[in-house]
This record gives sequence, structure tokens and C-alpha cells, in this order.
Amino acid sequence: MDKSVRIVHFSDIHFTPRPQFIRSSYDEAVSVINNTPHDFAVFSGDLTQDGLIEEYELADTLRKAIISPKIYWIIGNHDSRSGGFEVWEKKVGPREFREYFDDVLFIGLDSCIPDQDGGRFGREALDYTKKILMKYGDAKLKLIGFHHHILPIPKTGRERSNAVDAGDMLSVLLDHNVDAVFTGHKHHPNVYKVEDTIIISAGSVSSYKTRSGGSRSFNYVEITPEKEVKVKIMKTNGDPIKNELKTITRRFRMVDSTGGIWLRLAQIAGTDFGTATNNQKELFQKGIDLINSTNPDLILHCGNMTSEGRTSDYESAVEAFLPYSDKLIFCPGPNDLRGFGETLLHKYFDIENTIEKNNSLFYVLNTSAPETEIGVVGRTTQHRLETYVYHTRQQSRDKFHTVVMHHHLIPIPGTRETSALEDAGDVLRLLSDTGVNLALSGHLGRAFCTRV
Repeated sequence: MDKSVRIVHFSDIHFTPRPQFIRSSYDEAVSVINNTPHDFAVFSGDLTQDGLIEEYELADTLRKAIISPKIYWIIGNHDSRSGGFEVWEKKVGPREFREYFDDVLFIGLDSCIPDQDGGRFGREALDYTKKILMKYGDAKLKLIGFHHHILPIPKTGRERSNAVDAGDMLSVLLDHNVDAVFTGHKHHPNVYKVEDTIIISAGSVSSYKTRSGGSRSFNYVEITPEKEVKVKIMKTNGDPIKNELKTITRRFRMVDSTGGIWLRLAQIAGTDFGTATNNQKELFQKGIDLINSTNPDLILHCGNMTSEGRTSDYESAVEAFLPYSDKLIFCPGPNDLRGFGETLLHKYFDIENTIEKNNSLFYVLNTSAPETEIGVVGRTTQHRLETYVYHTRQQSRDKFHTVVMHHHLIPIPGTRETSALEDAGDVLRLLSDTGVNLALSGHLGRAFCTRV
């Protein structure tokens, strides 16, 4: 790639003759796009409001006003309503495609389930994506577009209507060194760097629905030969909202011990004391023996220490962890709060919000609630966490800041996103903006590690 690639990224037009489509915002955006030099454009879904034939016909007429060398059109969940996925193929084009040109690979995927807001890629699409990425492994720039978000988006309320197999797709993206991903769906612009993959979400160009009183918007993306990804988030009239700069290095190491050892942590979850499984204690002993062999400074338990939150469960757990009481930091999971579990929790464990050990600061963030697998932090706790992290980082920048919680923030490969943290988008943005060094979680029983 000898020169920069310039991309207009727009989404969620929602064409309809009804008031949900804001024609003035669309016309503004088209005028700016037509006068913005770019190499191609990516539209990441929801061309129509309800997938109806009259909406597709309106789209046929109005989208001709966009002047672009090339536009990649991605189908959205609204386009798939009312059998609209069939109309899409007649009026717009294939729902999945790939194109390779000038050392640039672009893959377009359908993440939609007809007549549902949530999404799913499915085994076939995941396998298809892997095969294409392996075939064009030497491409200098690998780009993918689909509608649904795979990382939680801030300011969008309860975390729902995401792709249920987002973790599997994230694994494919990271394993095959995809450079940038273009998504829409939540009507709020956002940019994250996950290891060395840049995930870019666009706001809505012309829907009546915006988030937190924000402006309708689109993105202008420039990727330089040095793999600097510059994202300019713009109002539909062209006024700038925010600029983001991310650099793809392909030199990231998850573990780097060249500076010596700061702190040795053992992270565990799901010990499930009190379970009916006969060999639970045997499995726990094998695990604790392995932990002892690493000589950890701290043991961090990220939830579901017990199976049912009963008195006998807690008594078994206390007995097992008593030799490590000076090293243990515990954050409860939903199993620990069942029945009278919340009362028993405070009887047997001193759960502190903030803990300082070994020149490191730990914030225990209880995301669990009784009788539900779905987690929540809440606005009040978010504000308290933000204030705490901001002030402690101002006072002690040399300290290592860790958040310990049960529910995950990043989708986990091999799992389904059915019991996520409700406000994961706001919490993830808060942690990344305040510079928290490490977030540990223990939900869904699978190990996964990545950097955002």
C-alpha cells in the first residue's frame, strides 16, 4: 500500500416515507460526502426502516444522489424485516461478498436474523470469513464490514441486540490480523483498538433516533501506508465532532516481562463450593496446588465461589480459602447471591470496594444481582468508580490500577452473549478513558485475554 486509503463510512439511513427518516439530514450528508475526496465508501446497514418494498424503491431513487467511486452496501436488521432480505438481493446486491483490489481486501457480511433486532454470524459465515482471510493473507489492508456491533457501545442503554456469537467473530478478526472493521446499528459513533484491530462504529445519518441528544453523523477514515488509522467523526453538515487516531503496529505482546515483575496474580472463578458434582473438591485442590506452585502475591476470585449461596456452601468455601485469607480478593457472582446469599456473603467475607496491596490499587466492582445471570453496574456506581480512578491516578500515577468484577466486558470466543453486563458499553468506555491498567472478570467459565 503506497498511499493512504480514504474511506467514507456512513450508516443507518432508515429510508421510509414516514417521519422516522429525516430527509434534511440525509441531504446534508450527501452534499458533504459528494464534496469529500475518498477512494470508496462503506455503508454499514439499515438502508430502510422496515424492509418494505416502497422503502427499497425510495432508497433506489435517493441513494443515486451519492457520488462515490465505489460503495460497499451492508445489510442491516431493519432491512431484513418483513422478508426484506430477499428484496435487498434484488434491489441492492448480495448480502455477503468480497472484493480484492490494489492490495486491499474488503469482506461484507450479513449479521442479521430476519425480524429480530439482535444478530448472529453463524458457523457458515465464520468459516467463510476465515477462508477468505487465509486466501488473501498477503493483502496489505484487510477490512470487514457488518451491521451489528461486537464490542459494547457507550451511551446506548441496556446492552442488547448485539451479535450473539460476537466473541467468535472477534477471535477470527484477531487471529487473522484484520486491520479495520466497520459497523453500525446502535446510532452512536465509537472507535476502539482491540490489540491491533481497529473497530469503528458509525452513528446514524438520517434516523429520527439518536443517542443522548447527539448529532446525526458519519465517519471519514484515512489509513496511511504506515497503518495509522485516522477517524474523523462528522456531523451531517460537515462540522467535526471528534477525531480519533489509532496505530496498527503488529508488535503487541500480551506478556512483556523485560521490566521485571511488579506483581504476581492468580485469577480464578467458578469454584462452585456446594455443587452436587462429586469431584469438585478434588478439582479445586488440583487448581490450588497449581496456584501455589506459582507463588502468587494475590489470589483474585472473580465470582461464583459457591454454587447456591447456602450456609453450607459458604462454610466449605471459607474452610478452603482460610490459608489464603491474607492474599484473597473476592468479587461475588450471581450464584453467591442466591437465596440468602447476599446476607451470608457479608457474614463470611469483608467485601471492600477499594483495596491497596503491594503498591497496587484494586477496585472490586460488584456487577451481580440475585436470581439473574444478567449483570449491571448502574450510573451511581459508574460515577463513583470514575471519581475514584481519576483522583487516585492523579495522586499516584506510579500505581497499578485493577478493576475486579464478575461479568465480562469483551465478548468471549466460544460463548453466546445472552447474559451480558447491561451497561457494558458505558463501563468499557469509562475504564479505557480513565486509564485503568487491568480488568479481571470470571463470567461464562471460559478463559480469554485481550487488550483494548
